[in-house]
Amino acid sequence: MIPQRAVQELQGTFNVYVVGQDSVVQVRAVKPANRIGSDWVIAEGLEPADRVVVEGIQKVRPGSKVRLVAPGAASAQPAADSTTKK
Repeated sequence: MIPQRAVQELQGTFNVYVVGQDSVVQVRAVKPANRIGSDWVIAEGLEPADRVVVEGIQKVRPGSKVRLVAPGAASAQPAADSTTKK
């Protein structure tokens, strides 16, 4: 499963950006299956060990070298909780 925001759709085809061992991005065609909340099950096109670009997909391009950041490590400070009632 991967976040839906990592999947790009164009004219009925679905693609994701995958980071290779050399930290270089490549485009991979995928076939999504079911949705579970905001995540998609990918039926074809990815292996379990593949690293998928989730944040910044509008800036990354095939062949770009990227720096990996662990999930949740992108922001140094937690966001304010706007749902807290006073």
